[in-house]
Amino acid sequence: MATQVKEYDNEAQAVTENKVSEVEAAVGASFIASGIGSATLGIALIGTEVSSGIKEFLTFNSSVGALSGKTTVAVIAFLVSWVILHYAMRDKNIKLMTSFIISIALTLLGVILTYPPVFLSFG
Repeated sequence: MATQVKEYDNEAQAVTENKVSEVEAAVGASFIASGIGSATLGIALIGTEVSSGIKEFLTFNSSVGALSGKTTVAVIAFLVSWVILHYAMRDKNIKLMTSFIISIALTLLGVILTYPPVFLSFG
């Protein structure tokens, strides 16, 4: 009888660890996707500085200018990457800290690319 209880405890622990792993993968996917969205915004900003064709393409609303397109593209990049990463990472054992570090790196890249001396140097 004691061995059955012990086996049940091990199974329950395995199920709990699996659920925690699934939650960490889902949260990690959203972390990385947010970093991708931030980096996309920085890249889009540089793209509009470098090319008048990109600037014209990203001008969805003439009164707002290219900002309307840059932010829309960044949000779409976030949403698409979130869905893709969620399904790609759901069966993987990825640590939350790894996802967080990747997110921070991508967000810093996005912030650096939106800093005026940086993006103006490309224009």
